[in-house]
Amino acid sequence: MQRALAVIFFLAVFFHQSLAQCNSTNCVGPACRCMSTSIPGGLTKANTPQLVFLSFDGAVTTSNYDNYTYLLNNRMNPNGCPIGMTFFIYHEYNDYTLTHSLYYKRQEIATHSLSHRTPQEVWASKTASEWVDEIGGMKDALAKFANIPKAPIRGSRAPFLQTSGDNTFSAMKTLNMFYDSSLPTTEFTDPPVWPYTLDQGFQHDCLIPPCPSSKYAGIWTVPVITLENNGTRCNTVEACPQPKTLEETFQFLKRNFERHYNTSKAPFGVYSNNNGWFQSADFRLQGYKKFLDYLSSKEDVYIVPLGRGLDWMKDPKPLTEAGNFFSCPAMTQTACQPVSCYYDGEASAIGPRIMKSCVTCPDVYPWTGNPLGIA
Repeated sequence: MQRALAVIFFLAVFFHQSLAQCNSTNCVGPACRCMSTSIPGGLTKANTPQLVFLSFDGAVTTSNYDNYTYLLNNRMNPNGCPIGMTFFIYHEYNDYTLTHSLYYKRQEIATHSLSHRTPQEVWASKTASEWVDEIGGMKDALAKFANIPKAPIRGSRAPFLQTSGDNTFSAMKTLNMFYDSSLPTTEFTDPPVWPYTLDQGFQHDCLIPPCPSSKYAGIWTVPVITLENNGTRCNTVEACPQPKTLEETFQFLKRNFERHYNTSKAPFGVYSNNNGWFQSADFRLQGYKKFLDYLSSKEDVYIVPLGRGLDWMKDPKPLTEAGNFFSCPAMTQTACQPVSCYYDGEASAIGPRIMKSCVTCPDVYPWTGNPLGIA
């Protein structure tokens, strides 16, 4: 008991020291930002776009791709450009041809590790070099097999939201990643805080230790602002008490959105583990769609990928200029010639596997230490 109290006391002291050490003198915006509920650029609430972040974690498959495109279909932001989601993808069972399709539908592709091993606890003790293999390897695999540019793959989310603290963020720094969205908060949800940089260290409550204790200049953290339903707080929609009808699903999402919209206007995130929330009950898919319809009725709401939201924070434009900022210039699509790759025996270190690729099949099944599958 005494040991537990000592750990809690240490975390509390560490947290308050982190808050105190970030200020306008040692963290000059817009490239650096302390944790805050204040709107970037000194904008008024009325002249600030309400950003909404929708993300899905896991492999892209035929079944969830159909649901994603159903939600995306002909849905526009107030400036007439398509809405954008973020897909944190891991390698196992991922269809790289569908990943290619999502990217050229203007969706953000980000990393969720290469292996996504279980149990959760293994990620808490991974070394920095192992994280480089997981994050960097997945980035390499996405660029190669989905045949998409590597530079726009800028974000990362740890499996099960479990980082190993400094080891994870040291790897991100090595890989020149732009942001992480793995660290939840229950303490700073009403009013919700905005994303901030780690130039002066980690500054919100540490719910899934270990959390980083060092400083990482230029790396942004997008706190996972916990949702609330029936008095329970949760990191993802699946973890909350489950809505039992379409209308309950809609009201659950709307109520949490309004906590952002009516207070700090910090980005509102709906984070989901792949497709399970929809597969187990179609009415939740329809409730999610009704929520997007509701957002579409608001002229100040922009549904954008996490990375684009952070770009706006680094160069905050008033609502009157948000349409130009979140414009949708033409994209030149790369080729994707779908092929199915089959691996067994010595060609796969983890047993029989099938992989769908946009390019020629690699020699062996891609895995940690060999993300491009070179024999």
